[in-house]
Amino acid sequence: MAKITIDGRELEVDGKRTIIEAARENGIEIPHFCWHPRLSVSGNCRMCLVEVEKLPKLVIACGTQVADGMVIHTANPKVTNAREAVMEFLLINHPLDCPICDEAGECKLQDYAYKYSARDHPFGWGKVC
Repeated sequence: MAKITIDGRELEVDGKRTIIEAARENGIEIPHFCWHPRLSVSGNCRMCLVEVEKLPKLVIACGTQVADGMVIHTANPKVTNAREAVMEFLLINHPLDCPICDEAGECKLQDYAYKYSARDHPFGWGKVC
């Protein structure tokens, strides 16, 4: 077992878990697109970036194993700014023209875009395909 802190909440979790698994098991949401519990870790989307104190850079929660004493921040300004940048890149060729989409509003991309203020990204051109 590992004692960790996520956003001020002290938790005791299985030391073999990743940050995203430990967070989910304790009701803490970390946004993600590419992670799934039954798949191997790809870490491609970068939406699950979190800050771990004493580490120099943000890390992906889906690919970082918890360690005893780890202090994790999932929603501070540094993390939020990184997620906004990720959303900006994801939306380059995917404008939020949701009324014509088959998902009809049941879409993580749309939810995260609105949450992370990526609605008005600077790339003004339309869809490529």
